[in-house]
Amino acid sequence: MKVLLLLLLLLLIQLSNIITAEVDLTTYYKQFVKENGYTLEEHEVTTQDGYILSVWHILPKSLAKRVAYFQHGLSDTAWCFFQLGSKSLPFLLLREGYEVWLGNGRGNVFSNKHVSKNPNDSNSGFYEFSIDDNVKYDLPAIFKYIYSKTQGKKMSYIAHSQGSTIFFMLYMHNPTLVEYYIDHFSSIGTVPNIAHAVFGPIKLLDTIYGLFDILKFKKGMLVLNNSQRLHFSNFCKTMPFVCKKFFDSGASIKPTGRFDYSRLYNFLYYYPGGTNKNTLLQWSQIHTSKQLVYFNPNYNKEKTATPYNINNLKNWKIKALLARTDMDTFSSYEDVTELYNIVKDKSVMKLL
Repeated sequence: MKVLLLLLLLLLIQLSNIITAEVDLTTYYKQFVKENGYTLEEHEVTTQDGYILSVWHILPKSLAKRVAYFQHGLSDTAWCFFQLGSKSLPFLLLREGYEVWLGNGRGNVFSNKHVSKNPNDSNSGFYEFSIDDNVKYDLPAIFKYIYSKTQGKKMSYIAHSQGSTIFFMLYMHNPTLVEYYIDHFSSIGTVPNIAHAVFGPIKLLDTIYGLFDILKFKKGMLVLNNSQRLHFSNFCKTMPFVCKKFFDSGASIKPTGRFDYSRLYNFLYYYPGGTNKNTLLQWSQIHTSKQLVYFNPNYNKEKTATPYNINNLKNWKIKALLARTDMDTFSSYEDVTELYNIVKDKSVMKLL
């Protein structure tokens, strides 16, 4: 349903005669941070496999006491954490003396560079990555970079949705690395698994997995250019009731009461941020396997995938706060509770 609504919205936008606002999306996010009294620096972090990631850095006005790192969810960008204006969490932490860093996943509109692969060349292989690459390459490279820039300070990891999933995966893959860099973990829309998720598009993808798998999607998916995103946002500014219905149906933001619908058009300046075929296929593999698994490119034939090491979660040592809502279609009470029950030391983990 969410996919169909998105396609309908895009069609209406193309058919409309809305005049695009004079907004320069290449600089708007920096101007927004500046208007709130801070300066956003962009850093480039190169991963071991050659992807060049855009990492945003904002310093507090006083001497930094602690370090916080934010990681966004599926098909999103770091911009998603600024949707409450001056009350956005990064600004709240900055006022508390935190040094703030925000990551952008490989392939999104901010991290679309590689040392040799061209995202505009469908034969370059730029979009041939999976969630595993976010785990094995992106997070370790970003953690190492921030650690070096902050004189060896451990950081708090703050995540939304898939941002929490890749953290769980990394802990299951290499807990020593995580514990070396991170001392606190907080997540919104926590997704340790989607065995009990009722997210419609995932169920649809499970059904058409074979067809989707054989299609030659070599380019990014849901990757809109600046002009298209401006039209999208202006459409929602002009017809907010239509966009509100769309987001209420699939984005799991209505129950919280925290999303500012008057700023929805602003959110769409950098959403969707883009994703790729293998990432979606891996989510389907996770859903049908009912556990976090490494991506198997031959899953359609073999019907099996190697699971991440769940035993590492038993000895979880990092202080954690996991938040979710009962009406979230992607993050389920059952999945979050099962994770909590696995952890031996309950004193380090709290559920909201």
